[in-house]
Amino acid sequence: MKLAKYLLLVVLLMMPLASQLHAQTLSGAVAGASALWLEAGQGTYSALGCSWTDTNSTSHTFLTDVRSGAGSAVDYGKIWVVWTNTGSCASPTPAAQVYAYISLDAGIGDRCLFAQPSCVLTENDAAGTAGSNALGNTDTALPAGIRSAIESASINVSATDGMPLDSAFSAYQALGGPTNICGYLSSGTQYQGYGRGGWPGPGIQVKAQDGSSVFNVIGFNVTGTDPLTGNSIPAYTVTPVGAAPILIFVNTGNASGFGSAGVANVTRSTLGLIFSNILARTADVVPQQFAGLSATYYGITAWHRESLAGAYLVFDRAIPANKELYRTQEFVCPPIEPLNYGRTIADGGTSTTSNNYRALSNSDEITQVESTNDSIGYAYWGVANFKAATYGSGTPGALKYLTVDGVDPLCSTYGCGGGAGEIPTATNTYLSNVNLNNVANGSYPIWSELRFVSTSSAGLTAAQALAGYAQAESTTPGGAQPDFITAPNLNVIHAHFALPFVSDAYPASEGPRVCGASSGSIEGGGDAGGIVTTLQAGSDYAVLKNNYGTSSCVGITDSASFGVHQ
Repeated sequence: MKLAKYLLLVVLLMMPLASQLHAQTLSGAVAGASALWLEAGQGTYSALGCSWTDTNSTSHTFLTDVRSGAGSAVDYGKIWVVWTNTGSCASPTPAAQVYAYISLDAGIGDRCLFAQPSCVLTENDAAGTAGSNALGNTDTALPAGIRSAIESASINVSATDGMPLDSAFSAYQALGGPTNICGYLSSGTQYQGYGRGGWPGPGIQVKAQDGSSVFNVIGFNVTGTDPLTGNSIPAYTVTPVGAAPILIFVNTGNASGFGSAGVANVTRSTLGLIFSNILARTADVVPQQFAGLSATYYGITAWHRESLAGAYLVFDRAIPANKELYRTQEFVCPPIEPLNYGRTIADGGTSTTSNNYRALSNSDEITQVESTNDSIGYAYWGVANFKAATYGSGTPGALKYLTVDGVDPLCSTYGCGGGAGEIPTATNTYLSNVNLNNVANGSYPIWSELRFVSTSSAGLTAAQALAGYAQAESTTPGGAQPDFITAPNLNVIHAHFALPFVSDAYPASEGPRVCGASSGSIEGGGDAGGIVTTLQAGSDYAVLKNNYGTSSCVGITDSASFGVHQ
C-alpha cells in the first residue's frame, strides 16, 4: 500500500513536467526584418498571452543554412516566442499554439524561407532561462515544451519590407553576380555589384561596427530551382501587413552641428550625396549661403544598414541610387568590413572629415546614432523602435527627425512631437498626433509595405494570423501605438517591376488591389524604389489598357511606356 501511494505521488509530481515535455504545436517559425519584430511580437502577445524573449543577437539563437555548398553558415539574432495561455504560461498544455520570430534582416529571412531545404533554428538557451522582457511585458521563463517546439524548427515564414524578388536581387548584387563585379553589373543598368565574392556565394560576410556580429551573404532563388542544391522551389504568397515610413534622424548633442535649429529639413539630393560619400559637413543640410573656407564646420557620421536589409533597399533606391543621382551607399568595392570610410575636404581652409559606418538592425541603427554627435541615420518608424528617444539641442544622445523635401513622415505638420523634430513617444505624450498622413497620400518619399511571405499552406495560415495580430496592435491614426497604416486602409502603392539577372515566380504585377479581386492577378516583381501612385490611378491605368479584372492585368509596372523608378 505504501509503495502504491509512493508511485501515485511520483506520477502526480511528474505530470506537469510531462505536459511540458510534450512539444506544443509550432504554428509559425519566422525569420527576417528587424523593422517588424517588435510590432509583430507585441501584437501576437496581446492576442495569445504568453511570451519569452532573448535580445542577445550574437551567441544565443541562430539559423543555419543547411544547403550543401552554404558551408553550414549561421546567422545570429534576437528572438521572441509567444504562445497561447493554455493551462498556464509556465506549464502550457500540448494544445498551445506557438509562434517564434528571429530578427535578422529581410534578405536573410527570405533566403532562409526560399532555401531548399530551408534554414533551421537553434536555441542555445536552456529550459527555465529568464526572458529579456523585450516586448514591454514580463516574460515567462522558457518552458521546456516551448523550447522543444522551436528547437530545430524549419523556417516557414519570412518577414520582409520589400518583395521576395527584391531580396533575391540584393544577394545577387552584393555578391557581384557570377563574376564578382565591382561596378555596374552590365551596360545599360543602374545597378552596381558590390564584389563580395561571386554569386551564389557564400561571400564576404557583413560585419557590425564593433565586430560582435556578422551576417552571411549567400544567393538564393524565388522560383525554379535552388542555386546550391538544385531542389525545386515552391510558389510563394505575400501577406501585406501595413505601410511604415523610414525616418531620417540625427544626433543633436552638438548644438552647433546637427543640434542647430537650422537643421530641420533635408532635400533628397543632399541626403543622397551624404550617404554616397560626397558631402561631409553638417552645414550642408542647412539652407544658407557658403559660410567661407575658414568657417567652423563639423563632420558628419553617416550610419548605413547592410545591403541585404529591406530598409537599405528602400532608402537606397529612393535616395542615393534613384534615377536622379545614380549613386550607391556601397562606395568601397571590394568591401571594407567593418564598414569604415570617409571624406576629408579643406581646399586651404577648415579641414572637415566625415565617417561612414554600419549598423546591422533597426535598433542598432538607432543606438549607434544616439552614441555619436552629428550622426545621421535611417530606420523604420515604430513606437517600440523609438520608445527611448530623448530630445534637446546640446543634450548627449538626443535625437530629432527631419522632413525630406519639406514633407513630414509622421504628422501633417512638423513639430507634432512638441519641439521641432521631437520624436513622439509615450513619455512625451505626443503619440496621438502621429497620423502618417503623408505616407497615406504618397507624398513622403521613403516608405514601404511590411509583409509576411510563405511557401506552404501552414506558413500561409501563420502569416495571415501574424499579420492580423500586428494590425490589431497598430492604432494609426491618433492612438497609443501608431506604427503603420494597415494594409486594408492603404490607398497608395509602389509600382512593381522586373529586376535583371533574377527570375520571379510571377510577372511583375501590382496584384488584386489594382487589378481587382476577380482578376486572379498575383502580386509579383520588386517594388523597392518604385514610383508611388494611388490605387485609383493604378486601376485606371488597367482600364486604359482594357484589362482591368482580367488575368492579363498587372497595373503600373516596367512594361508601361514611362519610367516607374524613383
